[in-house]
Amino acid sequence: MNALTEKLAILSSRERFVLLGGGLLALGLILYALAWQPWQNELNRLRTQIPAMEETLAWMRSQAAQVEVLSARSKRGADQSGLPLLTLIERSANQVEIRDAITRMSPGEKEDQVRIWMDNADFDRWLRWLKTLDDSGIEVAEANIDRSVENQVSIRTTLQR
Repeated sequence: MNALTEKLAILSSRERFVLLGGGLLALGLILYALAWQPWQNELNRLRTQIPAMEETLAWMRSQAAQVEVLSARSKRGADQSGLPLLTLIERSANQVEIRDAITRMSPGEKEDQVRIWMDNADFDRWLRWLKTLDDSGIEVAEANIDRSVENQVSIRTTLQR
């Protein structure tokens, strides 16, 4: 430290003023580059993100109604999910009065799948039956339909939960 104070003592007051001013200027530039500039950049980035986030929020609010419908539908299907898949299929087929057209039922290739063969089934009733199954959380994995006579079809389908 003594060497520094000796060197400063040698300098004239004008040189000390220039040196002090340059040091303060360098300190100011360093503070600007390391603190102020990054802070301002982040602030500007956040200001530009707000409209996009507000748009996303509006979209999420508009989708809330659809989520409620799907949630209610899922709960309806979950009420019967404790029953075996074959039992649900039998019940719904009897409700829609299409059970007589079912000629064969067997387990599918995967768990929670059932393969169903139907001959001379009423196509409109089959569609209503699919709606009933869909409401119970059962969906069609595969279906092959052959028309036999007016509004009568032969169907090979795989249903799954």
